[in-house]
Amino acid sequence: MKGVIFLVGMMGAGKTSLGKTLAKQSGLPFLDTDAYIKVQTGQSIPEIFSTKGEVAFRKLEEECFHSLTPNAQWIATGGGFPCFNDLMVKMKQLGTVVYLKMTPEELNKRIQSVANRPLLQTSEPINELTRLLLERAEIYEMADFVINGNQSTEILVKEIQKLGLI
Repeated sequence: MKGVIFLVGMMGAGKTSLGKTLAKQSGLPFLDTDAYIKVQTGQSIPEIFSTKGEVAFRKLEEECFHSLTPNAQWIATGGGFPCFNDLMVKMKQLGTVVYLKMTPEELNKRIQSVANRPLLQTSEPINELTRLLLERAEIYEMADFVINGNQSTEILVKEIQKLGLI
């Protein structure tokens, strides 16, 4: 593997789980941008959204990106990470971007039991997922590779291997 490989996609697409597995198998470091921000701020993502707002959170994501080194590693980004501050373009300059593509229905099945999704605090989360996905699709599709995220971690690892990323 060469350089940084970013895993992007909507919340619930499995970026963190896949990234941890890929890091373990490749022996390379793993970073979850949301976890990094939690450590840096001492606040959870929902706390940041409620106390400082989304604009402040997106600024923290940008600061996280600028703290990255070009060393080989796996990075799972937050769902909106590539969609603000021109970060998708910057990620592609730093490394390789893999988009875990899923439908709103598939995502909703995965995250309906999780209460800490700040952007889904609504009575109709499937509608919000659909709206967010439509809003972000053009940027996500800029990824170097687009793969079906609605597969087991084992199959996703094999797909990443076929792409020559491991």
